[in-house]
Amino acid sequence: HDFCVAIVDLDHFKRVNDEHGHAAGDTVLRAFAQGGQTALRGTDVLARWGGEEFLVLLPETAMPPAVAGMERLRQQTAALRIAIEGGTQVAITVSIGLTGHRRGETLAQTLERADQLLHKAKAEGRNRTCID
Repeated sequence: HDFCVAIVDLDHFKRVNDEHGHAAGDTVLRAFAQGGQTALRGTDVLARWGGEEFLVLLPETAMPPAVAGMERLRQQTAALRIAIEGGTQVAITVSIGLTGHRRGETLAQTLERADQLLHKAKAEGRNRTCID
């Protein structure tokens, strides 16, 4: 693969907003992004994809190191305790769909496969990475 792509979704994020408010949700999103970047290599890119979904681009990366990177990200996220207003701490987990770009396919096809793998990770119980 020339590169790998992962779509990362914060599990049960709606619950954070519902129970603690949108300001707390924003705090959780920022904490994930900051902590997540430290779990990745300097060449990897973590960007908000929409809502509570993030996209990770792993350039010039084969699947084994990509899987290791996503596992670091998943474990580090599960260990986070995020302080929100009022002194409450919130814990989160993530579900990840990870795939490698295949020569001859469009970026949209690669992203669609990553999204399908993300849905599989959520269907299988969340807090996991699904790969193809």
